[in-house]
Amino acid sequence: MSELAPRLLSWLRSAHPQRQDLELGALSAPGAGYSNITMLGSLRWREGSQQREQPFVLRLQPAGDAIYPGHDVLRQCRVMQALAATALPVPRLLGVEPDASVLGSPFYLMAQIAGQVPNENPLYHLEGWFHDLPESLRRRYWVAGLEAVAHMARLDWRALGLGFLAEEAGLERQLDYYHHAILWAESLAGRSYPLLHAAEHWLRVNQPHHGSRSQQAPLVFSWGDAKLGNCLFKDGELAGVLDFEQATLADPVDDLAWWLMLDDSLSRGYGVPRLAGLPSRAESIAIWERASGFQATHLEYYEVYAAWRMAFVMTRIAQMFKTRGWIPEDSDMDERNGGATLLAAHAEHLNFGV
Repeated sequence: MSELAPRLLSWLRSAHPQRQDLELGALSAPGAGYSNITMLGSLRWREGSQQREQPFVLRLQPAGDAIYPGHDVLRQCRVMQALAATALPVPRLLGVEPDASVLGSPFYLMAQIAGQVPNENPLYHLEGWFHDLPESLRRRYWVAGLEAVAHMARLDWRALGLGFLAEEAGLERQLDYYHHAILWAESLAGRSYPLLHAAEHWLRVNQPHHGSRSQQAPLVFSWGDAKLGNCLFKDGELAGVLDFEQATLADPVDDLAWWLMLDDSLSRGYGVPRLAGLPSRAESIAIWERASGFQATHLEYYEVYAAWRMAFVMTRIAQMFKTRGWIPEDSDMDERNGGATLLAAHAEHLNFGV
């Protein structure tokens, strides 16, 4: 980190030659996030007699393994650049650099949005600032986040220049992507995950409207990680939507399924009661349908699909935790977690268990 700060400052001064008085505050690493190398800092400069300051977030491409194979930090940046033209509160980009020689890997810089993100560790269903809010405010935040999810489904992704996402879009391609991701995770772990393979078989056999293009739902922009934990709130309002690493084009209900699954995985998945004041599953579906203009068709299928992907994500997080020495080598976190619990429940209900 001691070398990173002066190199970043030199790059910033080169990018903004009119701001040779730019100064860089100390860089620090936040406690959340596993896919990117993320640093927080601030820029300071003078405008006349005024001292200006801009808090920022620096995202760098990791040199080694991330949660997903083929991780591309610049792809996220392209998505955010496109979404800046919408009403969504996406962080403002301050700069992007594809040349790895500057800081050791490609990176982008974005303005830090003031606010708070609901905590997932510890679970917001049990403790933390979101847990301690009045029920009416918790509900307001939930609805605001869910309406942002619905708004994304209504975007004209072609007009926004997001057509590059079409190369990997659609359920069949995503099933193929996660098939290879699971094999990759197994090769890194030196073990297999039979439940993930059993779930994949069920998902392929039971694809909605499989082979019938005329009946398939339209592809819409998908956040890819639609959850409360990627929403930033301040003063009773949604202040930011974050993390577009897995953004793609998908069935409209895909993001809704992930939103519901993620919340369920943090409560039922860990055997804890759901936080009071949050809209029910049925009410959340109705909120999303009104705001998006779509029907939540095939939601049950996409909830299995979401749990399958979450179970995969948790195998990778557990593997990364072991590599970093955060949990013991013999920990079973890769198979005992909220996502895996939900997937096992689906397997029992739909009879695709191992």
